[in-house]
Amino acid sequence: MKNSRLFEILYLLLERQSLTAKELAQRLEVSERTIYRDIDALSAAGIPVFTQQGQGGGIRLMDQFVLDKALLSQAQQDEILFALQAILATGGGAEGETLAQLTSLFRREGGDWLEVDFTDWGSGAAEREKFALVKGAILGRRPLSFTYYSSAGKQSRRTVEPARLVFKSGCWYLSAFCRTRQDWRVFRLARMDELSPEEGSYPYRRPPERLEPGPQDEYRAADLRLRFEPSAAWRVRDYFHPKQITQEPDGHLLVSCAFPEDQWLLSFLLSFGSQLEVLSPAYWREILVREIKKLLEGYETGQMLSGLMAYPYVRGGGEQPAQYKEVLTMEERKFCQCCGMPLDKPEDKGTEADSSLSGEYCRYCYQNGAFTAPDATMDDIIAFNLKFNAENGFPFGAQDDAEKMMRGWFPTLKRWRKA
Repeated sequence: MKNSRLFEILYLLLERQSLTAKELAQRLEVSERTIYRDIDALSAAGIPVFTQQGQGGGIRLMDQFVLDKALLSQAQQDEILFALQAILATGGGAEGETLAQLTSLFRREGGDWLEVDFTDWGSGAAEREKFALVKGAILGRRPLSFTYYSSAGKQSRRTVEPARLVFKSGCWYLSAFCRTRQDWRVFRLARMDELSPEEGSYPYRRPPERLEPGPQDEYRAADLRLRFEPSAAWRVRDYFHPKQITQEPDGHLLVSCAFPEDQWLLSFLLSFGSQLEVLSPAYWREILVREIKKLLEGYETGQMLSGLMAYPYVRGGGEQPAQYKEVLTMEERKFCQCCGMPLDKPEDKGTEADSSLSGEYCRYCYQNGAFTAPDATMDDIIAFNLKFNAENGFPFGAQDDAEKMMRGWFPTLKRWRKA
């Protein structure tokens, strides 16, 4: 405590040039006798501090005194400023004021040469506020309550005794003693919501040395062997340790790694698309196949979150990029040649006069070998589709865009095709 007070006295004298013992005592909440003892201690340490009697007098430092000549070298100053800027980058608030004071104290310019930002693009303010709240709870030993979302999507309300913040694999984690589970747990800050400091305090508990998932998550590690296309090299080298990577003569990258088996791992592997092949274990190849088939079926049938159904590429609506031609033409798909509805399931198809399924029209447009609305025009069908679009939350996009797409595509359908 005394060393901190001596440093503050030194800073105040550098900033104000002259202060009385009474002013310093009031500022530091000690007696004037203590201030005079502190001044003697600074003088004994080689700080050129003296008292001046009379009107306008007070405690002063010799003119031209700079702290770095007495206590810290320029390299030591740089290390202090660097450390404070690194702490500030994690979301600290008070460190910003301390950094400004020390930059002034050292008579240094260019103190803002370093910026480290651990937050995602567009989420800095919210993440910094969350980080500051968690940091304050750790330093003040205050319990913290929050809603937590596990990697499997499970939601629970937790009350914890925060112990340590850890930055690992590009993410912030909180190691804390969970009062709900009565054991140590690890929480990813990005999955914490509705944070609320609780009343009271808690005794210090030493957190586990290693940051590992808790047993409540029932993690099972998967030993993976992955093969990446050369075009994915920048992501591979960003994420994996060099010792995990082996480069083949043709440029492909082999990676051996272990991950907890959860939804995150599935999303991570899928994010590489065709740039990745899982070599082992074999059951993870099957997991990816099932997920890809499910995703493809969802887009083809419109059973996605928005209900938007895919349509084939329409010529005349702009030049199609070569890399998308195979995806967008969907030549193997069948669509109703009246309203454009996909005919992916037998029950979606209309019927012929002999009760057989139609291969060209849907059940809404065609029954028993005849159109259900024989006098309808193409404009009538487009108007009906636009009404459906509006009533279902615009799954085909904005009305103008949807109408433009339909008017470009419908003339190519059999019922509206010009003879």
